[in-house]
Amino acid sequence: MVDSALEPAEKTFLETLADLGVRYLIVGVSAASMQGARIATEDIDLWLADPSDPRIGEAARRAGGIWVPGHFGMQPPTLGGKLGDRFDVVLTMSGLEDFESEYARSKAADLEGIRVRLLPLDRIIVSKRAANRPKDRAALPALEAALAVARDEEQGR
Repeated sequence: MVDSALEPAEKTFLETLADLGVRYLIVGVSAASMQGARIATEDIDLWLADPSDPRIGEAARRAGGIWVPGHFGMQPPTLGGKLGDRFDVVLTMSGLEDFESEYARSKAADLEGIRVRLLPLDRIIVSKRAANRPKDRAALPALEAALAVARDEEQGR
């Protein structure tokens, strides 16, 4: 996923989100990396089921961080303090369905002992194509190669 392990506050934050029952997906290149894509990122993109959920602020507080809910539509929510700036909160994903539909398609994974949900590679590719930014287009070959390998492994090739 990322070159370095989770910082203690980051791990506490993710563990606490799970303990409090806050649903989220790890999306973007960070999720792709966890699924075998040979691509690097420093960020961990989180798509939250309900960014107005007060339990998010509680999880941040327990981790020694802060949660700034932002002004939806104008300024995205952010995390800070001991949580640093590696978490990026995503409010929408280009080319995808709503959170609930994508959560139903998500994959379970282990991240340093924490059970997380990932947006699958094929859905990440759909989103990158729809966003069509230069950095998204540049990532597509690595994402498509990882998806091909994953499909070959599923078929026992």
